[in-house]
Formats: sequence, structure tokens, C-alpha cells
Amino acid sequence: MSLATALALLALLLSVFAILAVGAVYARLRIMEQTVLKPGNARLDDEVREVPQALRPAKGQDGTLVLMLDANCSICQGVWSAAAAAPPAATRVVAVFSHADSAQKFDGPVEKLADPELWTALYEGYTPCVYAVDAEGQVTDRRFVYADTDLPTLFAELFPSLSTSGSSHAP
Repeated sequence: MSLATALALLALLLSVFAILAVGAVYARLRIMEQTVLKPGNARLDDEVREVPQALRPAKGQDGTLVLMLDANCSICQGVWSAAAAAPPAATRVVAVFSHADSAQKFDGPVEKLADPELWTALYEGYTPCVYAVDAEGQVTDRRFVYADTDLPTLFAELFPSLSTSGSSHAP
């Protein structure tokens, strides 16, 4: 075998490997995209859906709205303000922080929990993130919050009792 033939075969082998690697990365990104964009997707069935006791609603409450916030997040302050402006309701609103230094940067009526274990149990690599927890302590929905997210509408979708518009007696 000549040197030119050996180099051509090596180049062909590297090209095939590169094509397979790009295909694998693309497939993985598609799976992740489907999971993130459809929070109730069956792909999430293997995840732990029960929250720790500290995040469960109290007796008589219909659920807990859990806010995963971080002091270094530019959008988190807006989520905090929107949650603080939500009308009092039968829904517990709790902000979870990874450490006390982050929690100190947020002031207002929303309950704060600075607990690394709670943070680790729910954190998915992005803040802010909002979780809806039902009266039994099960996660019923999870949403990532972006700069253009309409927060009052998001809160009302997760818990109608947090709606700031309309009558609660309307059909």
C-alpha cells in the first residue's frame, strides 16, 4: 500500500467518524429539545415527581408555586417581583436558593428557602425555573422562564387561584 492510499483511507475514516459524531449530537439535541418544550412529556416519567417535605403545601392550600432563583440571574428579580405582586391565594409561593447569600438579595413577602439540598433536588441547570406542586406534593408542571415570558399568565396557568384578572365565579 502506498503512502497516498494510506492517507486517503485515514482521511475517509476520519470523515466517517465526524459524520457519525455530528449525527449523534444532533439526535441528542432533538431529544433534549422535545423534553424541555413538552414538560408533561412521557420522557419525564422516570424523574422523581415528589418534592421534599419543605416544599409541600400546608393544610388547606391547593399547592405550592416553587421558584428556583439565583442572585446572578438577570431575569430572576422580575420573577420575584411578579410572584410578590400575585394576590394572596390558597397557593403557597416559595423561592428556593442555593445559598443564603443569594436569598439576601431578594426582599419581599415571598417565602424564601436557602437550602443546597432542596436546590439540588429540583435544579435542572437553568434559572429561573417555576414548578407547580399539587396538594399531595407531586410536581405537576415545570416551566423555564425567559425574558419575554408573561409571568402573570404563567402563574395563572399553573394555579388559577393566582390569576390577577377576571372573576373567580365566572364559568
